[in-house]
Amino acid sequence: MNIRLGYALLRDRRVSIRAKLIALGIGAASVGAIELLELPVEGVLGALLPFVGAAGDLALDGAEAIIGPVLIASLLLPYLAPAEIVEQIRAERARAS
Repeated sequence: MNIRLGYALLRDRRVSIRAKLIALGIGAASVGAIELLELPVEGVLGALLPFVGAAGDLALDGAEAIIGPVLIASLLLPYLAPAEIVEQIRAERARAS
């Protein structure tokens, strides 16, 4: 699993928007499921540390909501994008390095 290749595929115009949206949708669903599992822990932290816990929780949830789906999409996109395009981008990245 190559996150850099997946991120390059996510930014590339040759990859269809459909594959990108599927990858981002799976990422958002995964992060949403993880967030549901975290609810009891967040309630305890919010009760123990009323101000710091709530503010930190909001900041962490906001970062997870944006960064999580992008990371998961970057991991999945090499498997969802057409193989020809993935190979072209791999070759271009190999020549550039």
